[in-house]
Amino acid sequence: MTEFKHTHWGRQIENVAHELSRLAIVCDIELGTPGLAERILKNDESVCGRRDPAAFRLMRRHLVALYSLEVGAVDRVGPEDTREMLDQISAAIVELRQTGSSSHSIPKGML
Repeated sequence: MTEFKHTHWGRQIENVAHELSRLAIVCDIELGTPGLAERILKNDESVCGRRDPAAFRLMRRHLVALYSLEVGAVDRVGPEDTREMLDQISAAIVELRQTGSSSHSIPKGML
């Protein structure tokens, strides 16, 4: 687990981001691909390398939740601290994914 300056927001965002990363693996999606988030939000299941409609719907919900949490965190703790949390979480997920696989991580720019 990552240590955060703002524990409440950090933990919420971290939990959603980890689940989003896991669901991307289930759906065989490389998060961070330009335009991918928009396509997921538009319900474009053709982005999936592996068909799993239930996992895709859940991934879309988690992506919406992540954006909502980001907006809330910016409002409560400010954009700089929010960016710092997102960078920490992204780096931790990338590191975790790279220990098991070099694919399906959340690149730094995705969060």
